[in-house]
Amino acid sequence: MRTETSADTNTKTSTAIDPAPSERPSPIPYLLCELRATVLRADTIIFIVIMPLGMYLLFGTMASYSDIDAGRGNVNAVIMVNMAAFSTAMAATTMAGSCAVELAGGWGRQMGLTPGGMRTYYLVKSAAAVLLSLVPTTLLFTTGALMGAQCDNPLVWLGSYAGSLLPTIPFALYGLAIGMWFPSQGAVGTAAASVTVWAFLSNIFMPLSGTLFTIAHYTPLYGAATLAQRPIMGDVINTASSIVHESPWIQVANLMAWTLIIATVCLLSHRRGMSRR
Repeated sequence: MRTETSADTNTKTSTAIDPAPSERPSPIPYLLCELRATVLRADTIIFIVIMPLGMYLLFGTMASYSDIDAGRGNVNAVIMVNMAAFSTAMAATTMAGSCAVELAGGWGRQMGLTPGGMRTYYLVKSAAAVLLSLVPTTLLFTTGALMGAQCDNPLVWLGSYAGSLLPTIPFALYGLAIGMWFPSQGAVGTAAASVTVWAFLSNIFMPLSGTLFTIAHYTPLYGAATLAQRPIMGDVINTASSIVHESPWIQVANLMAWTLIIATVCLLSHRRGMSRR
């Protein structure tokens, strides 16, 4: 009888102590809060929205050559796509870099104590990076449609829009790598600003030629940005001196190689951080 009573008591005590399994909360409120906080930051508005839009309006709509036919569209549309790819890279770098800084500051440990855990954190950050990239891209394409950008058919518009989002993957990793190796908000801002340099060296801001065009093939933004142009330009690449016909596999190889390289850097940084704990 004593044994049974003791067992019953232990069972009741265990039941009273063990908490009921809590439901995983919806990540949507956290996602909306994250987007709101990021979009309202001054650097986000300036570098991700105003800068690409201003450059498009200056070089894509006000220039005398903007109405010239180019492939399945016009020069205006090509510049629109270039600026959209640039803004996507900026957005992904900014969002992923801030994620790395938060983790370095101990936010990951706090998230690990919540019912959502780190899975919700990474899910929200990934979704926020994609949605943040959609903001300037959608704004640029809407402005382009109203300001004279022309494509032959809706499929070209759709393909160009989707292609403009290709820099999201490698440059999210790029921002994450910078944030993991140099965990400070200043370093993340520098990483976002460095995307401007990559854009110049990738034949986006202006046509390059000679040695600079050769170097462009080895920059992290060249593959994604040139693939974004393909629905309009096909295999044609405009340089400062001539027109070049280029296989898409060169651009795909560039995109995949840089994604793999930067992912490896992120992995090494993660292992370095784990070894220090």
